[in-house]
Amino acid sequence: MARRRSRSGGDESSGVLIKILVSLLLVLLVAGGVALATLDMKPPTRPVEKVIPNDRF
Repeated sequence: MARRRSRSGGDESSGVLIKILVSLLLVLLVAGGVALATLDMKPPTRPVEKVIPNDRF
C-alpha cells in the first residue's frame, strides 16, 4: 500500500518552525513592554519663547 501525504504539503518541521517563530515574537513583545514600563525616559526639555504681537491684545 502506498502512504498518503499530509494535506498541508509540508513535513512536521514546518509546524515546529511556526511555533518557534510565534514564541519568539511573543517573547519580543513581552520584553519590549517590560523595557517601556521600567525605563526612566525623560522628556526633552528646552525653553520655548513665543513672541505674541500687541495687535492680539
